Amino acid sequence: MRDMNSLAVFSEQEVSRAAKALASHLSQKVLGQASVIEQIVVTVLSGGHALLTGAPGVAKTTLVRNLATSLGCGYKRIQFTPDLTPFDILGGDTIDFDPENAERKRIVFAPGPIFAPFLLADEINRASPRTQSALLEAMQERQVTLNGKTQTLPRPFYVFATQNPIESEGTFPLPEAQLDRFLLNIEISYPDFQSEVQVACLPGVVEDLSSFSGAERLYSARICVEGVTMSKSILDGIVRIVRNTRPRDSQLSVAKSFLEYGASPRASQALVIASKACALLRGDSEVGPEHVLSVGPAVLRHRCLLNFKAMSEKKTANAIVDEILSETVL
Repeated sequence: MRDMNSLAVFSEQEVSRAAKALASHLSQKVLGQASVIEQIVVTVLSGGHALLTGAPGVAKTTLVRNLATSLGCGYKRIQFTPDLTPFDILGGDTIDFDPENAERKRIVFAPGPIFAPFLLADEINRASPRTQSALLEAMQERQVTLNGKTQTLPRPFYVFATQNPIESEGTFPLPEAQLDRFLLNIEISYPDFQSEVQVACLPGVVEDLSSFSGAERLYSARICVEGVTMSKSILDGIVRIVRNTRPRDSQLSVAKSFLEYGASPRASQALVIASKACALLRGDSEVGPEHVLSVGPAVLRHRCLLNFKAMSEKKTANAIVDEILSETVL
């Protein structure tokens, strides 16, 4: 893996073509999930992290693993369990023998699996909050501080986490601070009938995709994404959307009635960069309302905390976010 700073800068057209090729490449392995794959590629273009939520067997892990191998990233997978500790993720100081003197011991830093360009946090909600919080600094600042020493993580650095929303026994809901660090919360549903017929015919053990030849263009894509044109009116509309998720600031009754807390300013940043990435992926030169509305649910659904009234009336975050998006003027 080359250092991020040494990567060449490509044009928006080159990055757009590479992004479309990556989406097509992934669709060979994960069938019937075109919108999910688009959001995955948007996450890569934005240089962010993603949380994949879906029932068992909908190819969450398969999709993430094939994304990592397609990009040619160094890849590590952590199976989150209740007994997992921060040391198992971050690593730490250990006692080792000095190679110059076999009789003398020394303290050395043993890096954990987080020191990889691509981290798959499988079933992240099965680990305790103490262990989940070990990812906070890494996801936000791309570094890890242990025993007063700061260790820089590889560039690029992606965290893709999966969780199963069906089972609640033996799981720990992700805290708001953790959720807010995911650029998108991508919900994966069951494939359509014809796609499921194709899936049913697949062999039990399938080889992963090979490396994707255009991956280098995507590592430095954030520069191109930030250059995508966004009008002042669209930017103002994005901020209005985010502010309308906050019960105290919102102009909408749905937020005041059903939300305890809304999205932070980090959501505004996420919605801006994800909308630009969506426009670039689709080959558009400027961000339009359709791009904002396309990524809006994935950006906001995990950042809106429902209140007791919403839960008692069986309201969902998706339904509330959809209403906020439809009622806010872009």
